[in-house]
Amino acid sequence: MKKTIMEQLAAQGACAAGVVRARKLTELREILEKRGSVSLCEPDIEKRINPFLLMPEVKSIIVCLFSYCLRRKTRVSEYAMGLDYHIVIKARLKKASELLKDKGYRAEVYADNAPLPDRYLAYLAGLGFFGKNGMLINEKYGSKVFIGYILTDCSIEEDKPLDNRYCVGCGKCTAACPGGAIGENFGFDEGRCVSYLTQRKGELSAVEAEIVKKSGYIWGCDICQNVCPYNYAAPVTDIDEFGKNTVEDILITDDMTNREFKERYGNRAFAWRGKGVLKRNTDLYK
Repeated sequence: MKKTIMEQLAAQGACAAGVVRARKLTELREILEKRGSVSLCEPDIEKRINPFLLMPEVKSIIVCLFSYCLRRKTRVSEYAMGLDYHIVIKARLKKASELLKDKGYRAEVYADNAPLPDRYLAYLAGLGFFGKNGMLINEKYGSKVFIGYILTDCSIEEDKPLDNRYCVGCGKCTAACPGGAIGENFGFDEGRCVSYLTQRKGELSAVEAEIVKKSGYIWGCDICQNVCPYNYAAPVTDIDEFGKNTVEDILITDDMTNREFKERYGNRAFAWRGKGVLKRNTDLYK
């Protein structure tokens, strides 16, 4: 069964996949409690560590990576240049999950729309290790990968985390970060992270605005990933939805209506934040 599932996932564009036995991730509780609240993350720690709250009968979590690497330097982060990855990955995982459903098993798919820590699940599934910037790094595909997963009541042989595979510790991501957001021992200050600042609502302070302008981005940021040695030779994605008809700049005019914004950008991953935040970002460069 596992071999067949992996083949089906590969056919749907997953560049890597692995399995985690469903359990409460109790080892994360103390870490999450010390870290405190983080924007865009579920504040309820129990929901973060307990897959049984999503599916009481879950036995296995199938974790998948989908490359979005384009190696293009524009004002929009590569992850948001193609079609909305939430939609694309969920559709592909649903097709792959039909194999489980045909066998009588339950299968629920998630792509950045559930509280479980997807990077940690990918680590447990043997799909990569963590960089100093907190990104999951796959040795072949680097860190420019989306993570999706399937919860199922099918018992599947689990994989193990990688042994002796670590970030090389070159410090390039730390040095390159425009806001100095990346600290030692996986320290991170989201208030100085360009990706966070370009997504945050409200006005930016003068210091925050300068950090964003220094980066050259109007949405997201790829700087720490672009300098990472593991991304130098990562293959460009072969998923058409991410590589074709891309948006490499965002144009927001004073007279653009919400309807016009949705018609132009509604199928992109940045559209959820609305035109107000994006206009604020583009206006920084005027």
